[in-house]
Amino acid sequence: MNAAKAPALAPPPGPAWSAAPGSTAVQVATLPGGATSFLWMDPTRLRFRFVPGYRYPEGSPASAADRTPSTWVPRMVAAFNSGYKLSDHVGGYYYLGRTVVPLRAGLAALVVHRDGSLAVGVWGRDLTMTPDTVVVRENMRPLVLDGVSQASPSDGPRTWGISNGNRPRANRSALGRLPDGSFVFAYSHDATAASLGASLVSLGVREAIMLDMNVSWPTGFVYAHGGGRVLGTRINRWVVRPPSTYLTRFKKDFIAVEGV
Repeated sequence: MNAAKAPALAPPPGPAWSAAPGSTAVQVATLPGGATSFLWMDPTRLRFRFVPGYRYPEGSPASAADRTPSTWVPRMVAAFNSGYKLSDHVGGYYYLGRTVVPLRAGLAALVVHRDGSLAVGVWGRDLTMTPDTVVVRENMRPLVLDGVSQASPSDGPRTWGISNGNRPRANRSALGRLPDGSFVFAYSHDATAASLGASLVSLGVREAIMLDMNVSWPTGFVYAHGGGRVLGTRINRWVVRPPSTYLTRFKKDFIAVEGV
């Protein structure tokens, strides 16, 4: 007898969510004003795939599958950017059995396991190395910790990464974990770290990792498949790069979200 299937999760109340075209396990919402959008993901019905860039993270190993878009594109229902360059010295990186940059306890991290499951939390507190760990990507201290934003309106322009022109406002992205285990990717245009953190807390996010920032690096897309074609859509009108960015190998690492 087969084990009972886990019930589908639901996105948090508040925003007006709409299902992505490729999977109801992915839903999108945009806050009033249009600057901030969320990509909610039900991990019980999805798998997550880390794809290293051909240039960043610097010194990253890569498998044959990492160089072959046909291994992720046919099942990809969403995708979003990863973290900063390793040369920014904001955290460690482990991939395919190799520690490229030493991991540091206390920093925020995203982890992908061999079965395609995703974890977000604090390295050394919530997350540790296991035999099935495929990737650990750290990126600064947590943006949200125990349900509280760690960013303040009084933070300097370099506190959460150096933006173009050394301005406190930039296009920013982050990934958070909700109490039920689901995840929210956030994209915010011309935002401070404090406003991005507050938006995640408003959804009930417990822990969040800051991801990439500046004009064109933050990206969030959803995808539909039909008639041998892949049709991608930006989750927010301010996302600069086209949805086709992740249909091939890109210069920076990203997370491909696959339906199951």
